[in-house]
Amino acid sequence: MDQSKREKLLAEHMRARPHLREIFQFLEKIEEVRNASAPDDLLSLVDLRDASVKDRLSRGIPLIDRPGFARLSLPHTGGTFRKLLTVMRQGGGEREVFASRIATFIRSEGGEEGAVIARILSREDGYLDGVSQTMEVPRPLLVFLIKMSLRSSFERLHETLLAVLRGLAWEYTHCPVCGAPPVIGQAMDNDHRRYYCFFCSWHWETRPLAGCPSCGEMDTELFNLLYKHPNEHQGLLACESCGTYLKMVDQREGPDLLNPDIQEILGLHLDMAAGELGLRPLGQPLSQAETIVRPGIDDYRP
Repeated sequence: MDQSKREKLLAEHMRARPHLREIFQFLEKIEEVRNASAPDDLLSLVDLRDASVKDRLSRGIPLIDRPGFARLSLPHTGGTFRKLLTVMRQGGGEREVFASRIATFIRSEGGEEGAVIARILSREDGYLDGVSQTMEVPRPLLVFLIKMSLRSSFERLHETLLAVLRGLAWEYTHCPVCGAPPVIGQAMDNDHRRYYCFFCSWHWETRPLAGCPSCGEMDTELFNLLYKHPNEHQGLLACESCGTYLKMVDQREGPDLLNPDIQEILGLHLDMAAGELGLRPLGQPLSQAETIVRPGIDDYRP
């Protein structure tokens, strides 16, 4: 979805849902920063030799090797991150406090935002958890800021990888580019489903699995579409066996691309319903199961 379409869609949703205006306005400011940002080159994270690509993808291994981030220079990403912290400060209240804590941590680490981001991404998730605790900043908020800082860089990488990934028969529910789980699933027709990556924003199409995409549960008493919004065609693909869920959007009558950032906000009520049922998002470790409401908007209340 190009920039003009995203802006138009965001404006339409703000008019139609005044109770979500503050959250949409925050996203709008984030979008303005992101659209003005220059990308860093992430291509060195991927081994594009034909044999390597085929081998990894045939075994369900994503193209990006996380340790490779340690070798990257991310000056543009760091600059975007710094601007996002300014947006946070302008929001006042708790966001301003979190922005100050993040900036203090970065100064203690040498003051280069890009270097800190590269170090976080090159390590296992336990390192990110430790950084979040040291900062005293919610983990999902930190992840949100990092991924939005990298969005332009990932979009540039996706353009390069189109030839590699076009027509790929990828039958997994993790992203073939970065390995992150999907944040949204989109029913295109009865035989095709589109997933949107939580972190790098890549989207891919596959045939729906017969059972739970997380554990393979087939019993429809334990795995089913639990809730469907009558007007917005949204629901929870939920599994009581493994305790996970994925937000689904039914667009079988018009399979246009979604804007996953906007769709996240529209599905907040589903996240809250899932939390009340004791479910956690697909791909989220049990240790983070208390984090149900999504990054950047974790203080939302209806």
